[in-house]
Amino acid sequence: MKIRKWHLATVFVATALILTGCSSQNQSAKKSSSSKPTTSVVSHKSKKTDKTQVNNKQATVLWDSSKDNQLKVFIDQWGPTMKQSYVKYDGSNSLKTSTGTIYPDYLSKVTVEGANASIGWSKDGKGTNEYNVVAIYNYNGTVPPLPNHITYFFAFHNNQPIVLVDQSRDGTPNLVETGNKDLKSGFNDIVAGKKAAVNSNTEASNNKQSSQLVTDPKMVGVMVYQMHGAQISSDVAKLLSVYTANGRYWIGTGTSLSNVGYTINGETVTYYTPHYNDDTEKDDWIPHNISLRDLENQYYSSNDQKQNVQAIAGQMPSIDNMDD
Repeated sequence: MKIRKWHLATVFVATALILTGCSSQNQSAKKSSSSKPTTSVVSHKSKKTDKTQVNNKQATVLWDSSKDNQLKVFIDQWGPTMKQSYVKYDGSNSLKTSTGTIYPDYLSKVTVEGANASIGWSKDGKGTNEYNVVAIYNYNGTVPPLPNHITYFFAFHNNQPIVLVDQSRDGTPNLVETGNKDLKSGFNDIVAGKKAAVNSNTEASNNKQSSQLVTDPKMVGVMVYQMHGAQISSDVAKLLSVYTANGRYWIGTGTSLSNVGYTINGETVTYYTPHYNDDTEKDDWIPHNISLRDLENQYYSSNDQKQNVQAIAGQMPSIDNMDD
């Protein structure tokens, strides 16, 4: 009887131990399974947070070395379409234009759109100035009137990209927003993180415009004056004017010796040079013909030639009729 009781007790204890072990394993499994999702969620949130921080950091970068290199590539491609070659301010050696201005040193002395404004150099586009310049490119002209230059300033105004240009030849340099659409869109694309490409129609458009002959009497007069051998310095350019007399246009600085007569007949220009006549003791005006196309090919073919002719003619007063 005692043996039977001991046997039953042994079975009871063994059963209890088995049940306890199973319960322990179930609880451990529950712990393990409940802990896995928690670990996964934490990891997911961490990755998401890191990604957001990276995106926010990228959004605050206005300018960096990568964008600066992209702009250099763009300018090197765009310049030749304008028949111009630009020199970049390298960030350490001052850039000197042909008129003597030095950038970025002279930024403290310039005006913007004709008004005083704080403007200065910035490596990242940020700063306390109204205009923070991140890149400067200069082209020195080689065609009279000399000296002349085109200097572009790529900047940020209220954290927005803007391209300013200076072509001042004397006095206080005045920076104005460029009207060149290709240059503005290229800079905007680079700032936005897009690839800037030179418009393939730009060069074709320039070629198309060059096929149209100039008919403005002032502009034709400037070209005739240059062909006549006159050097148009900045001082001479300020004095030049065109008037009509005896059925001809005359261009000069106000003295009879400086005057050159010419007529425009369709696509032909006739200009006159004085030749002293011993018999009459007066000057005879000898006519010379040249086609407008040939005249333009010599004095109105490159972009700087066009800009110079347009600038000189643009500052002249209205054409006077001296026959009245």
